[in-house]
Amino acid sequence: MLYFVSLVAILAGFTSADAAKRNDIFTVRFRENTLVVSSEQMEEARIYTMQGRLLQKERGTFAQFELERGEYRLFAKVSGETVTRRIELR
Repeated sequence: MLYFVSLVAILAGFTSADAAKRNDIFTVRFRENTLVVSSEQMEEARIYTMQGRLLQKERGTFAQFELERGEYRLFAKVSGETVTRRIELR
């Protein structure tokens, strides 16, 4: 039983390291009122209002979203997994 618990803890550590590595290859930047999202492993990016309404969806390794002041939710599919960011534009 102890062996199993140790194995699960080690696997959880690898999962955390993978998540940290994915964040290094996922870039989110602002250029004036444009949100720029890029990653070599990104398949798609979507921007939603905080109420859950889809505003725009882009496919590929590069996406640009023109935004007004407010709060948004960004979803990006990177290396087969969805990464989420809260975006606030003041």
